[in-house]
Amino acid sequence: MSDGDLQFVLFEIEGVRYGVEVESVLEVITRPDVSQVPSAQDFVQGVINLRGKVLPVMDLRRRFRLGGDSARSTHIVIMQLHTETAGIAVDGVSQVVRIPVEAIEPPPAAISGPQARYVVGIAKLQNYLVVLLDLDKAFEEEDLVLDADQKALRGVGGTKAFRADMQGADHGE
Repeated sequence: MSDGDLQFVLFEIEGVRYGVEVESVLEVITRPDVSQVPSAQDFVQGVINLRGKVLPVMDLRRRFRLGGDSARSTHIVIMQLHTETAGIAVDGVSQVVRIPVEAIEPPPAAISGPQARYVVGIAKLQNYLVVLLDLDKAFEEEDLVLDADQKALRGVGGTKAFRADMQGADHGE
């Protein structure tokens, strides 16, 4: 790899190729069953159990307002987003590629609005383009942080016994 090359993991959503820097990807898995969680952000499909750890699964279709059928997602890219490990549902993962810096252009001025900050560049590869994403910006840290009530219930399922214990603690019991 030359000094002017960057490595990206390429994946597809609705026929469009996207890339994220390989350093942020922990692994790629075949999509397991995703359990929906009530009151989750609209871009959160749910959670999965990955080797004993519960991880949120994010839906780029919803986050980027792409439309299409989320059920078409066949893989999950496990990534480190800020301080949280999370999965990104994708239609398929194609490859890891080296892209010369000179093959990357900034996004065109016509790409604007709040979602524009997620696109860090457009790479020109052989016969296709790759939209390069900064998923840390797409899923800002405040989007991933649970509110205080959710944190209190995390890991215990919000059982009646837990809530009773919490109420007792509030009353100095």
